[in-house]
Amino acid sequence: MWASHSLERITQAAGKRQTCLLSSPFQSSATTDGSSIYCVMEAGTAYPSVFVVDAPSQRDGPFVPPVPRSQKKGQRAQVLLWILVLLMLTAVVVQGYFLISFRKELDKATVTQEAVEASYEKFAQGHSPPTGKPAAHLTLGSSVNMAMNRGLLWEYKDGSAFLQDMGYKDGSLICNKSGLYYIYSKLYLGYPSCPTTNPLLTHSICKRTSNYPKEIVLLTNNILSCNWDSHRDWRHNSFLAGIVQLEEKEEVFVKVSQSQLVRVKDDSKSYFGAFMI
Repeated sequence: MWASHSLERITQAAGKRQTCLLSSPFQSSATTDGSSIYCVMEAGTAYPSVFVVDAPSQRDGPFVPPVPRSQKKGQRAQVLLWILVLLMLTAVVVQGYFLISFRKELDKATVTQEAVEASYEKFAQGHSPPTGKPAAHLTLGSSVNMAMNRGLLWEYKDGSAFLQDMGYKDGSLICNKSGLYYIYSKLYLGYPSCPTTNPLLTHSICKRTSNYPKEIVLLTNNILSCNWDSHRDWRHNSFLAGIVQLEEKEEVFVKVSQSQLVRVKDDSKSYFGAFMI
C-alpha cells in the first residue's frame, strides 16, 4: 500500500512539473547541484523532478588506455634489433657457404693441376725425341751452380742428358731452327728447416733474344718454402711446361730465386729440356 501511495505522489509531481514548465503563473525555483530540481507552487509544496538518463550506446567499444610513446619506441627498437641480428646470421651462413664452395673448388683445381703436371713429367721423361727434329734434355748434375745471368748450370752430355740439333752455353739452350717448341723444367726442392727470411721461391723459364734488350719470362711458378703442415724437413717439387715459339739463335734458360733450396739427388729429380713439335 505504501508503494502504490508513492507511485501516486510521483505521478502527481510529474504532472505538476509539466504544469510548471508550460505555464508561468506559478513561481518556480531550481537547483542544479546534480541531485534534484524542485518546482515551488503557490501552495508552497515542493516535489522532486523525474530525470531520464540515456543508457550508453551499444556501439561504443571497451575503453582501451593509450600506449605511452616511450613504450612504442622501445618496441620498435627491439624489432629493429632482431632484424639486424637475423641479417648478421644470414650473412655468416652465406659467407660460410661460399668459403666451403671456394675450398672445394681450390682442392679440385689443385688435384687437377697435380695430375696435369704428373702427366707432363711422364711425357717429358719417357718421350723419345723425333728423328731429325731439334731436342735437348739436361740434368742438374752432382751440384747446384749458377751462371753469370743467375740461371742454373746443367749437365748436357753425361747420364740421361743429350743434345740433338740444339746448342748449349752457360746454362742456356740455344735454338738452331725456328719453330714451336715444348719446353719443360722440374726442380726438386728441400730444406731441413724453414728459412727465417724470404720464404717465397720463384722458379722461371726465361728467353733471351736479340730483338729485345731484357730477358723475357716465359713460364713462372711461385712457391712458399714452408707450408702450414710441418716446419721440419720441408720438401717440394716445382714443374713448368709450355709451348713457345723460338727463333734461330734465341736462348732459353732456368732461373731460381733461392738456389740453396734446390736439392741434388739423381737425374730424375731436377731437369730442363725442350723439343720441337
